[in-house]
Amino acid sequence: MSNDIFQLDWIFIDTIIIVLLILLLLGVKLYKLTHRWRFSFSNEALEFISYRKPPLEINNQSISTSKWTLTRNLSLREEINKKPLIIILRTNYKKRILYILTEGLSSYGFNVINLRLKIRLDKNNNLFDKALLDNIRHLISTVIDFFKEIDSEFNLNYLLLNYSKSSLSYTSILTDPKNCGMILINPKLNNENIKNYNDIFKSSPLNSQLYTIFSKRSIFILNNKNLKRLLSLYNHQKEKKLNIITIKKAKYSFNYYETILLGMIISLIENKLLKAKN
Repeated sequence: MSNDIFQLDWIFIDTIIIVLLILLLLGVKLYKLTHRWRFSFSNEALEFISYRKPPLEINNQSISTSKWTLTRNLSLREEINKKPLIIILRTNYKKRILYILTEGLSSYGFNVINLRLKIRLDKNNNLFDKALLDNIRHLISTVIDFFKEIDSEFNLNYLLLNYSKSSLSYTSILTDPKNCGMILINPKLNNENIKNYNDIFKSSPLNSQLYTIFSKRSIFILNNKNLKRLLSLYNHQKEKKLNIITIKKAKYSFNYYETILLGMIISLIENKLLKAKN
């Protein structure tokens, strides 16, 4: 009987055990990544108002929106209506980092509007057509006016937080009298956005109203190609003028750096954007 035990293929058995342990570790890692954050707000004072379809008709062939949501802190009503609201634009269906930022910013005392935005361009128009620029500003104004009907004390001034692959004209947004500033998170560096940055250089007053936050990495150890491309286009002096901020160890998803990103956004809003506007 004992001889049968020693005749087993222990190398094969050890290999199976190692493979099972690796699969277990990968499973735990995947579970931590997908269940690290709650799917409901932990702050019971937050009110979440959502519309899966736009509650108002936006008659525009180039711009479409979906999933309008408002998050507000009912325990800070007097304080929150004194602050400009924050509009978060996104193109993806769901992004956990934006969910985290929404809860954090609203808990801190901001009204937060989330919009899923899509801009469709064809050969007959481009990002900088006057009609398209006017439509973008009209869309933002329409959304703000809609939610003001829910809360009559709603602040009409806003800050734009853009985590979207759609290209927007930065100048058209920043010259809106109601706009208090714009923060871009990992923007995609295409030809339109490069022109956006060049336009900012031509208008010195707008420089202090635009900030860009990049993760140093994209995935794993790969560098963020959009950050690399932007820095390669400008010298050190212009880089400072662009107000570029890099979170060095963060990857594109900002996993494990969400709190740092949130703190950085709040600091930029309170210590840079609002002071520059005033």
